Amino acid sequence: MISTLQQLGILVKVHREHNKLTQEKLAEECNTNRSAVSHLEQGLRLPSPQTLKNICNHLNIPEKQWQRFAEHGSEIVFAFESCLSELTGRAVNLGHLDPINTSVAFSKVLNLFEHGGTDSQIFDYVNALLVIYDVHPTMSWHFFQRYFGAKAFVSVDAFAQAITRYQADAIRIFNSFSAAYDRLNQLSSIDNVLSVLSKREDTPYTSRTEWSEVEVIPNEDLPNLGYIAAKEEKQRRRDRQIFVDFLRDLAEKVKSDGAGALEKITEKRKRQMDVYRRQFESRLPHGFLSPLFVPDSDQLMREADLLSPKDDKAIENIESTQEKGLRNLSRYLSADHIDVYVATSMRTDADFVCVNDFVNQLFEQKELRRLKLRYFNPTQSWIEDRVAKGLVEALMLRRADYTIYMAQKSDSFGKDSEASVALGQGKAVIVYVPRLYIPEADVNSAELASLSNERLAEMVKREVRGEDIEFDDEPDHSDLLTRIITSRLDQCSDAALIAAASRHWADFGLYDEGARIPSDSQRAEFRSWLDAVIKKGQTVPIPPDLRTHFVKMLVALATRFEGRASIFKNTHPLALQVIIKSGVLNGMIVVRSVDSCATVLSSLILNDLNLELHKDEHNYRLVEKTTNSTIRVISRHPLISSAFSTYYAQSKLEIQE
Repeated sequence: MISTLQQLGILVKVHREHNKLTQEKLAEECNTNRSAVSHLEQGLRLPSPQTLKNICNHLNIPEKQWQRFAEHGSEIVFAFESCLSELTGRAVNLGHLDPINTSVAFSKVLNLFEHGGTDSQIFDYVNALLVIYDVHPTMSWHFFQRYFGAKAFVSVDAFAQAITRYQADAIRIFNSFSAAYDRLNQLSSIDNVLSVLSKREDTPYTSRTEWSEVEVIPNEDLPNLGYIAAKEEKQRRRDRQIFVDFLRDLAEKVKSDGAGALEKITEKRKRQMDVYRRQFESRLPHGFLSPLFVPDSDQLMREADLLSPKDDKAIENIESTQEKGLRNLSRYLSADHIDVYVATSMRTDADFVCVNDFVNQLFEQKELRRLKLRYFNPTQSWIEDRVAKGLVEALMLRRADYTIYMAQKSDSFGKDSEASVALGQGKAVIVYVPRLYIPEADVNSAELASLSNERLAEMVKREVRGEDIEFDDEPDHSDLLTRIITSRLDQCSDAALIAAASRHWADFGLYDEGARIPSDSQRAEFRSWLDAVIKKGQTVPIPPDLRTHFVKMLVALATRFEGRASIFKNTHPLALQVIIKSGVLNGMIVVRSVDSCATVLSSLILNDLNLELHKDEHNYRLVEKTTNSTIRVISRHPLISSAFSTYYAQSKLEIQE
């Protein structure tokens, strides 16, 4: 005999599928909506008696199986049971009682919501009901006062809303709602446990002294930190010159003979030059023996200029910069606090610049500046030994309360590991993903990507010119995004494109992207234009024959970063990590601008995030509303929830006051 709402839901689903009906079709034929059918099948909510009768009769379910669910007041009783299940994290029903005791329980539940009372009266009445429902432990007075009170029992909806507020707190501290309910109702006072949810004062930060010990290394000197130690550089001038001469010679031959120039070089020579390429950490993405290597005369010449042996004055500058970085490292190691760790990968000069610019802009934001934060800027420190460098980063990561993960065009295992470790320690991780932002052309890729397919399709039909727009029944979101950004950039001014190049060259890696331009001469022309705009600060319009290539480049990079942002929010392996000590699932917060990052970091420090509990068929998710990022999860899967409760059980010592 069916005794619970969950069992009834399964029965309805089996009969619906046997009759080859979708939820939508069944709802239509029974004069209701799909949500009513869905909630019934999930065992979440009972429809009205008449709707239930219509559904069950339509599916030819025997009346004896569902009749008690259609009795007077059954909606309230089963909704109450559903609420109790949500509250305790385990299935709660009257299946253990005989019919007489079940009818008594029905009456008591209806009386709970039909008759008012004081807090203490309702508290006693609810706990008596919990005994009938075999719920242990019953509610403690402090728990009842904190989340319920008599006002929560004026209706089942009010009770459900109170439970949602409780769940939004519980999901931040516990790995399952059963663990949360059990622990919070075994304490005579729950204030200590819940104190971690309270908003924090900023006084511990604002009362600090200013920390300005770090010697600033300007952007133009940052590449010096990517070199080996200056003393070793002197010893390797000869080998460096051999490699540079090879690059320049190859560049000239490629310019005159094309890609075939590489074929005239012996395999032995290529192999020797690949050794130098690795030794000097060349930015060339592929070795000379690799089938992926594409001869690019301009890129080869620029690489030769970059790797040319340094004269004594340049080496002195490298040495001076590295000494400054080493002194800064000492200051980071001995800092009184490390509040924020910035996790990033730095392979190219552009990486150094974009990281440093981001960090400087972020911590100069008004809401952070006043907090006098100590933060580890990896572009301002240096140490020669790579093992020591790893140890420093591990220490900074351990000391820091917050980690900012800078998502770049490609990410390293080390950076991913750092984010994973921080999440596993229970710390907050903010992921910053660059966006294409050209206000002069009304382009903000993050905002556009957040729009629905329907909204983007409307914009494309209205704005894209020169073609008859037709869409499939379900147009691809990325395709729509590409169309609207392309349309707006095609129509924007030269000044807007110049501003875009200046704003995004580093985080988009525009110099490297020039390799996508098919013509060797146009690649050189494009990089020369970047030199004029970025290095010389000139307002030179992009050559007409390069404009289309540049627009395509920006659009491709924008959609790529939007895809990365979506992955970090929804599917990245690091999106959720188990906090080792508690078993709570800890998620990242994805931000798309410096302003947003500053706001979120400030809110984290003050424990004042804008949070909302979302429930779906599979999970409870606590979402940071301004970024729509999931920061906590509890599974609805009964066995998963039970496993977390069991294997991360709170010890006896932990539940004592």
